[in-house]
Amino acid sequence: MYAKLYGATLHGIDGCIITVEVDISQGLPVFDMVGLPNQSVKEARERVRAAIKNSGYDFPMRRIVVNLAPATIRKSSAGLDLAIALGVLVASGQIRGRKANISALLNRCLFMGELALDGSLLPTFGTLAMSLAGLEANYSTIYTSVENGHTLKAIPNLTIYGESSLQDIISVLEEQVKSKSNSNSKQVKRQKQPTKHINEVQKKVNNNSELQIKYDSNLQIHCENQNEMLTDTMDNINPSTMYDVDFGDVQGQELGKRAMLISAAGHHHCIMIGPPGGGKTMMAERLPTILPPMSWNEMVEVSRIQDVIGLLGDNGLVRNRPFRHPHHTATLASMVGGGIQGRPGEVTLAHGGVLFMDEAPEFQRQVIDALRQPLESRTITINRSQGNYIYPANFICILAANPCPCGYYHDPHRECICSETMVKNYQQRLSGPIMDRIDLHIPIERPTLEQLLDHSMSTMTSESMRQQVIMATALQQKRYENLEFNSNGVVPHKAIGELCNITDKAWSVLGNIFDHFHLSGRAFDRILKVARTIADLEGNPQVEPHHISEAMLFRTGK
Repeated sequence: MYAKLYGATLHGIDGCIITVEVDISQGLPVFDMVGLPNQSVKEARERVRAAIKNSGYDFPMRRIVVNLAPATIRKSSAGLDLAIALGVLVASGQIRGRKANISALLNRCLFMGELALDGSLLPTFGTLAMSLAGLEANYSTIYTSVENGHTLKAIPNLTIYGESSLQDIISVLEEQVKSKSNSNSKQVKRQKQPTKHINEVQKKVNNNSELQIKYDSNLQIHCENQNEMLTDTMDNINPSTMYDVDFGDVQGQELGKRAMLISAAGHHHCIMIGPPGGGKTMMAERLPTILPPMSWNEMVEVSRIQDVIGLLGDNGLVRNRPFRHPHHTATLASMVGGGIQGRPGEVTLAHGGVLFMDEAPEFQRQVIDALRQPLESRTITINRSQGNYIYPANFICILAANPCPCGYYHDPHRECICSETMVKNYQQRLSGPIMDRIDLHIPIERPTLEQLLDHSMSTMTSESMRQQVIMATALQQKRYENLEFNSNGVVPHKAIGELCNITDKAWSVLGNIFDHFHLSGRAFDRILKVARTIADLEGNPQVEPHHISEAMLFRTGK
């Protein structure tokens, strides 16, 4: 007796379709699993056995072999429980209906869910990534838990059956087998949308069974009507009500808020250096409030990453841009990702949002230096014996630092107690290559008492700043239409001169600055990019000398 159906597992942050084959034959009672299952999947034997019995069915006392294909991918998801249990029941003939009809139905479906011992269906991590992989492979019907069903209901072109137990799943299957129509079926929600397709990641398994995975950071869901949005996800999104903080709360620090505006408009990394209590953390926490609202594709992209490690919950897609604030004791693996299964780190979890590293010099040197690749390429590569993972890491990096260990170096009101050697060693914790990759260097001073008490002095609010960012972003998207990038901060070196439209006078000013300060080629490029963003904020199609001067101010403080 044989049955075949389909489940899914995670490999890194991507879903992989798994073929679950169950063979029941005469012999001593044994329940074997093959196909490179890990410990959590091996433990499914006892969960499946108990769930089948407690759901009112008989567990076959015969030789049962479960094959999980392809064997080159390690199976790590407890979400395979449901597919294995159903395979055992189908192979043993305990699901009512003609076998041909059952097989035809199972060939179009994907089963994801962990089983409790009483047969209840439990939610699992990564169902969004696995469902998108199923949709790419033409599995448009998903059977899962109620909680995961609520998460997946926003994905178009999927028929979702979210049930609470194994018994409920079997009842739905038997009804589907009995009837050719799905109109009377029990569903969480059925999405009816125009035809859409997803350009998913490509996975290649070479002859050495080494898996190379590259995440497609340009994941797109295309609609016949590009202006159509899913009403239950996109309607009534008002950015001004999505956050509890506002830049209007920041008193003084007009230079810092100007730098935050430029950072958000052009996707530029920045570092704030100043004494404790100057407002560095306060401004960094408010940066997401002025970023443009996420598009539908960005919501899917961010949500699938967060779902992999269980941050998504059952409230649908993420609407707020990520804001990651790791502690300075964070390890290298927690920052860039790692582990046997390639768990994503903070740089990937911040994708599409902000990575804020407060007290940056207190981080381990190797952790800070590991940011070199994501700051430059907006991706992170993790090499493991079982394969290479290339994850997205397109975030705005905000570093905050004190000028010295005590924090009051060159402070006009407080005496610094650090020696020159201590100050030098402290500042050298941020290496030259890292500082060279930071677009905006912002000196922060403590606000005066007058600034703290006079609320009328704060003229920049999140709403007004967001409108400027949206305007500048629209100009960049139009300028870089049909190109692989869409913001000034990621324009490659070879395209800067051609696309940034710099006047001759601006080139002359920049040349003088380059010779005077002995800038590196990378610093030269980043000044041009920041100047282009400043011009976009003014709505100026050309980069003028004063744009170069302001960009240079944020590079050298002069």
